[in-house]
Amino acid sequence: MSTEAHIPPTELEPDERPQRRREYSGALQTLGLAAAIVLVVGAAIWWFELRGAGGNQLQTEGFGVVELADELNPTGQQPASEVGRAAPNFRLRAVRNGEVSLADYRGNWVLLNFWAAWCPPCRQETPTLQAFANEHPEGLVVLGVNQQEAASVARDFIDEYGVTYPTALDLTGEVSVAYRVSRGGLPASLLIDPEGVIREIHLGQIREDDLAALAAEYLR
Repeated sequence: MSTEAHIPPTELEPDERPQRRREYSGALQTLGLAAAIVLVVGAAIWWFELRGAGGNQLQTEGFGVVELADELNPTGQQPASEVGRAAPNFRLRAVRNGEVSLADYRGNWVLLNFWAAWCPPCRQETPTLQAFANEHPEGLVVLGVNQQEAASVARDFIDEYGVTYPTALDLTGEVSVAYRVSRGGLPASLLIDPEGVIREIHLGQIREDDLAALAAEYLR
């Protein structure tokens, strides 16, 4: 009679289960590495899209929201995106060349318009804004702020619509945040008086009758 011990089949299973766990862990590591590569490539594309568009780089020191001098703030309160408060001051790169500073337009009414090329209402309102700027060549400045798009995209847009009013690039979104404008809230327009105080805030597409009402009330 054989004395060899009989090992039940079930006692072999523990050796198999750890192996299966090791194989599953390896799959997770592979997926994690793939996800990391995708994130790195995506970030690189985003970075070079913004940097490579006509030589414009991301906002650097001195650009974005900048301090408003006390003598330029008639309200005595901290600048904020609210009716009756001083408009937050900013300096941004222009779509083409140079830079744009809100304070440079002090003494004029400023219609500040936040937009993006991907935004259908922005496209619909741009010809109306250009016509409004043409109708009021003295004492009014329409000032466009493109939200976080490459300079090449913004240039193509203003060329397509024949935009001649000044347009700036808010590459990091810092100015949009200061004005409480989210990507889902475009377009947005603010009317700023000659002393730099916000008088009207218009969310969504601004239309010809909206601009006519602003002109009737403020641009006399």
